[in-house]
Amino acid sequence: MKNKRIAILVETSLNSGRQIVRGISRFARERNDWSIFYLTGQLGAMAFDPLEEWQGDGIIARIANTELYRNVQTCDVPTVDVLGNVPDSSYPVVRCDENAISTLVGNHFHNRGFKHVAFFGLADELWSLSRRQELSSYCRELLGTELDALEFEHSERSSQNWNSYIIKIQNWIESLPKPVGIMVASDQFGPDILAACHASGLSVPDQISLVGVDNDQPFCEICQPQLSSVEPNHELVGYEAAALLDAMLEGKQPEQRVTEVPPTILHVRQSSDATAIEDPALAKALLFIRNNACEPISVEEIAKAAGVSRSVLQRRFKTSLNQTILESILAVRINRAKEMLATTSLPLPDVAERCGFRHQEYLGFVFKKRIGITPGRYRAKHSAT
Repeated sequence: MKNKRIAILVETSLNSGRQIVRGISRFARERNDWSIFYLTGQLGAMAFDPLEEWQGDGIIARIANTELYRNVQTCDVPTVDVLGNVPDSSYPVVRCDENAISTLVGNHFHNRGFKHVAFFGLADELWSLSRRQELSSYCRELLGTELDALEFEHSERSSQNWNSYIIKIQNWIESLPKPVGIMVASDQFGPDILAACHASGLSVPDQISLVGVDNDQPFCEICQPQLSSVEPNHELVGYEAAALLDAMLEGKQPEQRVTEVPPTILHVRQSSDATAIEDPALAKALLFIRNNACEPISVEEIAKAAGVSRSVLQRRFKTSLNQTILESILAVRINRAKEMLATTSLPLPDVAERCGFRHQEYLGFVFKKRIGITPGRYRAKHSAT
């Protein structure tokens, strides 16, 4: 049996590209008749020289621009595009369902009571523009509001322009009505948004709720609070693209030019795990708690930070959140403990101390009562270390 010689042109600096390659490799293992030539590089700036002497049968590529599209055309072999960034491309496309991704995010904000929704993304990428357009339609049709959006070009995020880039984000976020849910087109921009929020003294997720796309865990986990994100199922994109290319090499014509793969799930993390808070004093109190819960703090200190009396603040917590101030502090401490148990190998006494618990035994008591299992069992179940 003659092997099919397949070239893969997919960058792997981001999780989306790595997952596509994983899906392609899964199909190749199942077939056992693919010989893969792998070429990587930065999305939109991939060096094509190694393919000039390549003699192959088919290509799977993330065709980011017309230059790469023209280069691929010179190979004159069946090709499947796994990005869809060139509007007039003659190649079949397998890509994420951008509309379904935006709808998933819109539903997430809507279910948590957010009336105002915004979008942060790229002005020179069709996938980002598609996500913004669908979210705009969602806001107009289901929320009765207009979408606020800030879009930029890749060059604006360069090291030379970094300070002005962050200031631009900060000014935009400060201008938005609060509370607001912001969809971030790609997880890689999550830290940028959070930096602007922190610089403006805005509470995440109480005033600004953030959801990214790609579930790129290094970006999600470096964010404080950790970034919620949609899992678009890029692995299935890669697998379906490989299956389509294999069928084309067998002489079959694609049934449709574009195949869209729906997202898997929205992973809810701390950046969006809250309901909309319109009370400014309550938002200030929650921000103070999130920043200081792991230290010894008093209700009087929280009330002072919120600018209201202790009794007024206690009533507002009970009315708006259906919990006491102390319960809110404890919830933050528990969430921090869960995060440390899942992402570090710190001994339990150190976890207890760093999360504001007097000792390991008290952490174990509260954790078992609230979560239903001991800290040790939670770590065994969720730890990635």
